Amino acid sequence: MDSPLSPVLFFALFLFFLSSSPAPADARASPLVRSVCKQTSDSFHQNYTECVKTLSSDARIQSSASNDLKDLTINVLEIAAETATDTQELFNSYLRMTESSTKGIQQCAQSYGSVASAFQGTLEGVKEDHDMVKYTVALIADGIAVCEKALSSDGVKLPRTISSRVNLVSLYKDIGFTLTSQLASIGLKGQKH
Repeated sequence: MDSPLSPVLFFALFLFFLSSSPAPADARASPLVRSVCKQTSDSFHQNYTECVKTLSSDARIQSSASNDLKDLTINVLEIAAETATDTQELFNSYLRMTESSTKGIQQCAQSYGSVASAFQGTLEGVKEDHDMVKYTVALIADGIAVCEKALSSDGVKLPRTISSRVNLVSLYKDIGFTLTSQLASIGLKGQKH
């Protein structure tokens, strides 16, 4: 008899492989991407190589002007919003496929909808040169924390495909904070790094 998780795991693996492609970590990365990943690694203890690999694997990042901080920020936030939405869909699929839906999984599905909206709000703030972007980045961190707390209190162990996606959203949160902090320090308007 097939496990009820088989379709969820297949879907999650499909999304994971679709979104990541092998690329040498530092080889194709622009100096700006390397700099942002170094700062993200130093500030948030994220893996530098994983950061560079993640950013360099997306065509929108590769096509960003190599020294345009605002353009890079916009592209990262677009990808982050999409990734958070995909993560919400994974949680919803997991809920539908499991026999025992927990409040933790339900909370995470809801929280990741909020996280995706907050990434989108941050993106709009950057596009409009609005100085409230740090506030919306804080909302992203709050949404992720609410999910983590709910999973912990329910004792839920996520399938690897979902936990990998959750880790990716967390990486984008930290990269987004690094980028928006840099933009705020130079005044948001189309600066060159």
